[in-house]
Amino acid sequence: MSKNELRQCLETAPVFSKLSPADRDELVQLAQRRQYHKGQCVCMQDTIWDEVLHVHGGRLGWSMLSLDGKRQVVFELGPCDVVWGHSLFDNDPMPASLEALEPTVIYAWRREVVMPIVSRNVEAVWDVTRVLVKAMRTVREVVYGFAFHRVSGRLARLLLNRYEPEEGQSVRRDITLDEMADGVGTTRELISRVLHSFDDEGMIKVSRARFTFVNREKLEALAESA
Repeated sequence: MSKNELRQCLETAPVFSKLSPADRDELVQLAQRRQYHKGQCVCMQDTIWDEVLHVHGGRLGWSMLSLDGKRQVVFELGPCDVVWGHSLFDNDPMPASLEALEPTVIYAWRREVVMPIVSRNVEAVWDVTRVLVKAMRTVREVVYGFAFHRVSGRLARLLLNRYEPEEGQSVRRDITLDEMADGVGTTRELISRVLHSFDDEGMIKVSRARFTFVNREKLEALAESA
């Protein structure tokens, strides 16, 4: 990507599009071009990373390590996406790692370079807020999806252990949403959504008074995955 191509990308990118042409030109001149191999980290979880980067080509992935050391890619970034390092705003460690999922080219700016330029334009500052809120909402939905899957497996196991049903068997629904939530460590709202998903997917027919176990095999597979 030439400097002119980078300038054209910034003209339509969030935050940068709010800057004056002169400010964008300054950023283009100050941009640091970097290349990453597949698997190489741009920044590591729990380290300070105070940069802004623009993805030219390739793919990056935000990944997190659980307490037991498992790695999970939360979501991906592609060409023309812009990343604002969390440490840039609070100087605290990053909550996740950013790594190349394939050979990737980026342009980057350090905090001391980008923030004075962005701060010259109020609309650009507001746009930073919108970008961060959008990212936070995206992460929330991804994490909620993980939680939904885990709760599904735990709830399937709870119901199988409690009722020990035969295929097609109908049983009296003698456990409340709150009791199910306590049993799997979640909220009654999420339990309600999971039960409806069981019904939609043909595992359990759910009514206010009864459970009918339609597909025990599928329910058992889900319980084993939890």
